Amino acid sequence: MLRSLLTAVFACYQFTSFCQTSTDSLKPVKDEYNLGFEKIISASNSFVGWNTGITKSGFKIGVDSVEKHSGKYSLAIENIDQNVASNYALTGMFIPAKYEGSKLEVKFYLKMENVKDHVDFPFRIDDEDNDKIEFTNLLAKKIYGTQDWKQYTLKLPLQKEASKIYLFPLLYGPGKMWVDDIQILIDGVDISQAKIKADYNPNAPQAINYGSNATASGRVKVKDAELYYETYGKGEPLLLLHGNSQSITVFKKQIKAFSKSYKVIAVDTRGQGKSTDSSTQPLSYDLYAEDMKTLLDSLHIVKTNILGWSDGGNTGLIMAVKYPKYIKKLAVTGACTNPNDAVSTSTLEEVSKAIKSLETKSDEKSKYQVKLFTMLLTEPHLTALDLKKIKAPVLVMAGEKDMILEKHTKFIAANIPKSQLFIFKGASHYVPVEKVSEFNTEVLTFLNQ
Repeated sequence: MLRSLLTAVFACYQFTSFCQTSTDSLKPVKDEYNLGFEKIISASNSFVGWNTGITKSGFKIGVDSVEKHSGKYSLAIENIDQNVASNYALTGMFIPAKYEGSKLEVKFYLKMENVKDHVDFPFRIDDEDNDKIEFTNLLAKKIYGTQDWKQYTLKLPLQKEASKIYLFPLLYGPGKMWVDDIQILIDGVDISQAKIKADYNPNAPQAINYGSNATASGRVKVKDAELYYETYGKGEPLLLLHGNSQSITVFKKQIKAFSKSYKVIAVDTRGQGKSTDSSTQPLSYDLYAEDMKTLLDSLHIVKTNILGWSDGGNTGLIMAVKYPKYIKKLAVTGACTNPNDAVSTSTLEEVSKAIKSLETKSDEKSKYQVKLFTMLLTEPHLTALDLKKIKAPVLVMAGEKDMILEKHTKFIAANIPKSQLFIFKGASHYVPVEKVSEFNTEVLTFLNQ
């Protein structure tokens, strides 16, 4: 489970990194997106509006005036080093999602020659925070070998939250591919004729870089560490506590929504994100709770609401037990009171294997990761009697497919006097990012009661 989750996160990170770093350089020109590859930049053997600056070593991307489906040119991607068999090359196009409609369709022609691995054409739609909301590609078709020009089609719903559309043809491994005559349809209408949204703002403000926003940031010293935090909005304070190996960034959808009515304080737990940790002792949720108390004291906050995810939920529960006067309301998702009761034996074994692998490395990041993962196996140590001491109202949440066993989530709720229980259907441990709208609604409803 742990390995698959890390793989998924890494894959998502790759695509997100491409989109975020490409936005500034992929400027469409007067809605003419050069989808037929007829506008070239001779000096660089490239195409107007297409970014080729992230080509991997051993690959060549450029203009082909001999092999094309129509017109004068096509896009060619070629492996020029047969020893680079496991690498890939891609180029990309960014288009603003400024069109009215509900369905987006991309048609394009591909040709291949001696492709050993496969070709692909990822098609992605992001929201204004550069988060993926829709994605599809050709991987299910496993296209490889040699073939003449053939048209392919990909379709995605065009949600109202859509902000950016990305197209990026890909070649994996040896061989050569050509792309030509891309067509984008909005509800069946060519993009050149599609209606633009009445409220479209080409000068919309840049997305806030939550977790790296200097204008909203602060730091406070705690025992053997320094905590980094960011503050947004006005109103009652709401402290956001992330999970193991995470940071403020994971809560960006919650910060954006909750800061409209609350003063949100999002903090990087010691040693994670931009917070530091010089301690040599083992990590514990009691230590995290003490850190948060110090943070609240430094901000002169005498009582706060708390939202804690996973480790953050564990910390929130301990704060409610040890520092009850500080807590107005507490919402937790994927929290536990004891790892041996909360998760399956196989999950504990996967964490143990990850620790053993990390212990073979000598870099500081790996060493600290060992401390973080070790805490997953040894902490916390809350009992039913501890939970019964909690006086604040508590919303206990988890995903239906959470790694925290549902019976354990129900155990937590059953032993807290003023508790509510909510299980998100079809969701995993990552409810806050999987079910953003539903999750935010449940939390806000609880906080506003």
